[in-house]
Formats: sequence, structure tokens, C-alpha cells
Amino acid sequence: SRVSVTDYKRLLDSGAFHLLLDVRPQVEVDICRLPHALHIPLKHLERRDAESLKLLKEAIWEEKQGTQEGAAVPIYVICKLGNDSQKAVKILQSLSAAQELDPLTVRDVVGGLMAWAAKIDGTFPQY
Repeated sequence: SRVSVTDYKRLLDSGAFHLLLDVRPQVEVDICRLPHALHIPLKHLERRDAESLKLLKEAIWEEKQGTQEGAAVPIYVICKLGNDSQKAVKILQSLSAAQELDPLTVRDVVGGLMAWAAKIDGTFPQY
């Protein structure tokens, strides 16, 4: 359930449909973020915040438009270093198993945004 930043960059460049979920705290997102990432802090997922889950469901539904009926939307989870994204993947998988979310394909991006800055985009802010 893990993907390297290089593999994620290839997926992004291919235009394949997916959802990127950034689980960092707001203060970190204010510093930098990848374009088109949906931001839901890990702490909101941990407490199963109703508003955040609604936002996630809406984003999944939007991404499904124009795809095959019933196709699972791949979700890629990113954070600063790759630790919180692993926690978020487990939470999302449990929500899917409990049928609180549609069936999900969830992967975390190994090394997070610091790996992105080091291997993909040297101009991306490191903090």
C-alpha cells in the first residue's frame, strides 16, 4: 500500500484519475502544498470528524464522475515525511471496511513531501 514519489509523479503525469489527500496540519499546508491536493488533517480522520468525512466523500464522488460505474477511486495519501500518511491509510481502510466510505484503494506516498522535494522538485519548499 505504498508508492514512491517517482511512481506517484509518473501517475500524475499520465493524467490517471485519482485523489491526492494531504493529511498534514493546516500550519504546514500554509507553507506549501501540491496542486489539487485535498487537505484533511490526520487528527480529523483519527476522530472521524463528520465534516471531514463528508468532504472526502464529496471529493471521491466528484472524481468518480466520468469513470466506469462502480470504479474505486485510487487515493494517494501524503504528509511531510510519510509517517502520518501510513496512519491515515489504515484509518481510511478501516472506514471502508466498516462501510462508512465506499470501497477504497488507498496508498501512501513514501517519504512524503520531503522526498518529493529531494527527488522530484528541488524548488519545492522544505521546512
